[in-house]
Amino acid sequence: MPAPQTAHDNARTLAATLREADIRAAMQAQSAETALHQAEATLAAFGDPALANAALTAQHAAALAARDTAQATLARLRDTAPDLATAEAAFTRARAIVDSARSEIQTLETERAALDTEITLRSGEGVMEELADTTARLSNAQETLAHLQFEVAVLQNLAQVLETARNEARDRYFAPVLAELRPLLRVLWPDAELRFDGESLLPTALIRDGQDEDLSILSGGTQEQVALLVRLAFARLLARRGQHAPVILDDALIFTDDDRIEKLFDALHAQAQDQQIIILSCRQRAFRDLGGAALTFQPLQD
Repeated sequence: MPAPQTAHDNARTLAATLREADIRAAMQAQSAETALHQAEATLAAFGDPALANAALTAQHAAALAARDTAQATLARLRDTAPDLATAEAAFTRARAIVDSARSEIQTLETERAALDTEITLRSGEGVMEELADTTARLSNAQETLAHLQFEVAVLQNLAQVLETARNEARDRYFAPVLAELRPLLRVLWPDAELRFDGESLLPTALIRDGQDEDLSILSGGTQEQVALLVRLAFARLLARRGQHAPVILDDALIFTDDDRIEKLFDALHAQAQDQQIIILSCRQRAFRDLGGAALTFQPLQD
């Protein structure tokens, strides 16, 4: 193809391309113009652009402040919020308590229904008659109780009177015996006293230097000495009442030491002035210094 023709064709192609570009540019210009009009319309709603910008800036600052406040509140809530696991455990426990309470309520409702049924059944079984009978039996029991209480009071008073009478009788019984016994005891023990049992009327304790000594724990010599002196005291009491009775002692002083046996010999001699005293013993040497009339028994010969 000749060069002019080629150039012409190229020019035509370039012209077509330019026309298309021109059309596209015109369309873009129209779109830009439309957008401009829309923007101007939008800006017109805000009035002056400077004022609108200031308002947007203030709104932005307020939004930032609100955000900061919200973040601070969120941090505070996170710090003070309870532990989730603990809250779940408390919730589980509370739910278990509620379930248990519901179960107990259901059980009580069942028991109440059973009681209501029993009351309904018993209401036709003569409850009032049974109540009247029970009241009558209670009244009888109270009367019986009153009688028994009266009897108990009388018996208690009687027991007290008998106890007082027994004590007085015992004192009347022991007083003269103790009066006779006291000087005899002082032959061996100065300021000694002998205590008797109120039930058995037997001597139970020897009081020396303010100390109670039970006769059961005293030596054999002391026990036989007390026994001899008590017998002498009763003999003296009978003699004062004109009821003389001989005192017979059969080996009554086995464990007594030499010093005290001498004192007892003196007491026996003093008693023998108004009383017959017979002493039986195979211990001739021990009773050699007793004095009195000595009798010797010889065995019988076939």
